[in-house]
This record gives sequence, structure tokens and C-alpha cells, in this order.
Amino acid sequence: MIRLDHIAIWTDQRDGLLNSVADAADLEIIDGYAPGGNLAARGVRFANGPFLDVHQVESPPEGGRPFHRLLGLNGDLDQIERQVTAAGLRAKTARRAEAPHPEREAPWDLLSFRKGQGLASQMFVIAYHPGAPTTPDFATPLYDPAGPGGGPAVLSRVWLPEANPEAAQAALHALGAEPLGPVASRLTPYEGLAFDLGSTRLVLAKPWGPPLALRLDIRTEHAEPRVLTPLPEVMMALDEAF
Repeated sequence: MIRLDHIAIWTDQRDGLLNSVADAADLEIIDGYAPGGNLAARGVRFANGPFLDVHQVESPPEGGRPFHRLLGLNGDLDQIERQVTAAGLRAKTARRAEAPHPEREAPWDLLSFRKGQGLASQMFVIAYHPGAPTTPDFATPLYDPAGPGGGPAVLSRVWLPEANPEAAQAALHALGAEPLGPVASRLTPYEGLAFDLGSTRLVLAKPWGPPLALRLDIRTEHAEPRVLTPLPEVMMALDEAF
């Protein structure tokens, strides 16, 4: 079964984004990737398992503000590689065991998709090696499934804009995500098509806002509907009536 593992985000406003999520959903901010002891990523983990892995990046010298995101999925890497290859998707794998010095690598294998493949290129698949030797860069609490969890908040749905729904659905089918049918909402983008990613649903919707817009539907104990937009690309719908 394929499921949502985490959402990786690159922005020059890491702490502002995480503080907004943590304060609104009563979540603990956890340290993540720290190359050479320099903290690059931090995140929050939801009660149902998925987490946000937010990396601080510098603003480009020509101006503007950087933002990028990828969805990390979890499943049987060998099986998924066969499925996506059979579906004609171009993918590559980075397996820990094949590295010259596995103990210096991250404690997981990755499957990523070549650019230019629509929704597939916005995703990757991760398969963990719990307890495997690694460097301190990756041996951080955020990447330990048995490590500290967050509060009671649950990431129930993730909405993504999709201009080519047929190709996106084909990619999700190749990954093994089961379609769950249409869903509606009182908030932008109002309607979409849901897919099963384990404890979280992925919803494909017509494009809205910036090209890499992301809507997170979060359930908390407050039962107080709120909408927050900590970044132009990130919308959080908390305790909405789903």
C-alpha cells in the first residue's frame, strides 16, 4: 500500500511557516537534516504519521522568494519501481546498499521521477532502513518514525492543483493510490478528486493561486474552524466541516 510519508518544502521562511503550523495545531517543532551540524531542516509530525520537512534556503540574488515542494510517499520500492516503469514513467532509484559507503548515507532508499512528467515529478518514494548506521546529518528526531510525535492534530487531506487530471490520475494509479471519488469543500478550490494515501487523502483540484499551491486540511482538538495562509503557496484549513 502506498501512503503519504511527508511533505518536503524549501523556502526562505522556514521558521515562520513552522511556527504558524505548530501554534495553530499544537504541534512540537522537531529538528531535521543538519549537514555538518548546521540545522537546515525542521518540521512537525502529525498524529496520524505524516510530517512536514521544511528546509531553509536563501533568496535568489536576483530577487523574489524561493518555494518548492515535493510529496514523499512510502511503500515497497521494488514493487513501485516495476509499476511506474510499466506505466511508462521515467524514474531512478538511489539505494543505500549500492553506495560505496552505505554507513555514510541516509538510512533510506529513494525512487524519484525525472522532470517534465507532471504530478509524478512532484513526488518521490522513500523506504526506510530503521536502525541502520548513518551520519549525524540524518540521525535526527524528525526522520525517526518511532521518535517524538506531535500533538493530537491529524493531517486529513492534502490538496494539489493539477492542470492535466488524466495524466495525474494515471500516475497515481501506477503508484498504487486508490481513487476515492469526488469531494467538495466550502473553501478554495471547492472541489476535487480524492485518492487514498493511507491515513491522509490526496485531492487533485483545478489550479488555484501560485503554481505550487498547497492546501493542508488539519483536524485539531479545538473544533474551531480557521483558515491560515502562512505563505502565498500554503493554505491551512483547520477543523473545517469535511
